[in-house]
Amino acid sequence: MANQSHSKVRVYMASSLDGYIAGPNHDLEWLNKDHSRAGDLADDANFLQFDPFMEQVGCMLMGRNTYDVLEAMGQWVYGDVPVLVATSRAIARPASATIKAVSGDIHALIAQATTLANGKDVYIDGGNMIQQALSASLVDEMTLTYIPVLLAQGVRLFDNLAEHSALQFIGSASHGGMLQVSSRLVRD
Repeated sequence: MANQSHSKVRVYMASSLDGYIAGPNHDLEWLNKDHSRAGDLADDANFLQFDPFMEQVGCMLMGRNTYDVLEAMGQWVYGDVPVLVATSRAIARPASATIKAVSGDIHALIAQATTLANGKDVYIDGGNMIQQALSASLVDEMTLTYIPVLLAQGVRLFDNLAEHSALQFIGSASHGGMLQVSSRLVRD
């Protein structure tokens, strides 16, 4: 069994330049538009490094709104990675056999996800879950990919944080009009 103490709690998220992760009514259609000038989607996929990121993930934790939006897209992209969905409602027909409805405070949810990750990293997805984890100082690393669009309204990533968090930049890159920034949370 892998050592669970090496698991990191990570965020990997796209954001508009003005800090929105979804438009009104959780709309993600703006992500599907070609914002690059080069227009080479294969190069964009290589730049985003999502597949190598997912290879390090042993469990995902997401909120119910995020799950509902992703499930409605019709194609579950997370394969057989265990996914915990924080919800008070049952999931009638899960998109995958590895999806489980869970409830509890953010500390208990991350502890459960870390156990399931079995030494790999925990990937937190969804604005509310990320805000809770950041407010509880439970996030280790964040990778944000900024898309060159101003949404002006929708779901903001950093609203409702409980307190100040110090970050240290650990990497950045740009490609095709996108800017990807990675940071680590600094703990006292």
